[in-house]
Amino acid sequence: MVIYLIIIVLFIIIFTGILTAILKRKKQKSRGETPYINALDMLLEGKKDEALEYLKKTVKKDTENIMAYIRLGDIFREKGSPIRAAKIHRNLLVRGDITEDESNTILHHLVFDYRASGMLNKAIEMAERLIQKNKKNVDNQKLLLSLYEEKGDWDKAFFYRQSINKWLKKRDQDILALYKVKSGLSFVERGLEHEARLRFREALKLTKTCIPAYLYWGDSYRREGRNEDAYRVWHEFTVKNPEWAHLAFKRLRDVLFDLGRYSEIEEIYKEVISKNPKDPASYLSLAELYKKQGKLDQAIELCKKVLDNNPDSLQCRYLMVQLLQQKGEESPALQEAIQILDKQIKKETAFHCTQCGFESIEPLWRCPKCGAWNTFLTQQK
Repeated sequence: MVIYLIIIVLFIIIFTGILTAILKRKKQKSRGETPYINALDMLLEGKKDEALEYLKKTVKKDTENIMAYIRLGDIFREKGSPIRAAKIHRNLLVRGDITEDESNTILHHLVFDYRASGMLNKAIEMAERLIQKNKKNVDNQKLLLSLYEEKGDWDKAFFYRQSINKWLKKRDQDILALYKVKSGLSFVERGLEHEARLRFREALKLTKTCIPAYLYWGDSYRREGRNEDAYRVWHEFTVKNPEWAHLAFKRLRDVLFDLGRYSEIEEIYKEVISKNPKDPASYLSLAELYKKQGKLDQAIELCKKVLDNNPDSLQCRYLMVQLLQQKGEESPALQEAIQILDKQIKKETAFHCTQCGFESIEPLWRCPKCGAWNTFLTQQK
């Protein structure tokens, strides 16, 4: 009898243990299937609408779940309601129970809320608060830099890029110089030519090869009727940067014409060719000049030199066809070639962004598509 009692007691103990384990496992499982966990699962699967509903349930039941509020606001922003997102995130900042890390995270998300709503000044304010809390955080400085670029505040952008370079121990004088150029152009828009020229000169102090600084510096002089000064700047540019001298050729032709010294352009072309004998643009510009002067044989010889190194140059072949036609060497085939080349030459693109491939007939100092700086210095032949 005693043995039976012992067996029964042992059975009860074992059964109770098993039942307790099962209940505990069920309880743990039910705890894992909270609305917040479900929301995270939905976000991982890209189901934002479902995640939104689970997050709403979460914050209704658990008002202390700061990350749930943050993610809820993010979804509203991503679904096109950045102002509503900002309201949710902003309300979190006034709570007295958030940690310093949570406060920084909320400010970071507010930057994107205000940016998405077009409120750049508010976005900048939030980014500046982040930097005030941790001046050594380079990622926050980069975020603020991108906002100043977007706003077009190039002097502030210059300051923060310098700061970032200091922390990263790097130099990117070319881009800093372009910031100065952009700043100068903002002064041009306001009619402040003198201030603009100061910025262009500051750009050249950062790097002597800042192409747009030379070009826009001369343009500023031209707008004030200071043609001699404009000529001096652009001529200096061709001497110091013969590989890019062709960018100033039209400007030089125009200013020399106004100065009554148009004949000097021939010497400038020859000077550039002597410094950069493989540059097709200088040869073609000189050939165009000879064509206008009726020196057709000399122009044709220049075209042949270009074609020796650049046989696929449509611009050169087009000029060659024009010269042959002007000499009277016409035929139906020549006329057809002129028509074909006339259409094709208009499609020929001179420059492209080396980052994203965006094409432009002029070199751009910042790509309008991907935002990269100084990526249009590859010329297609």
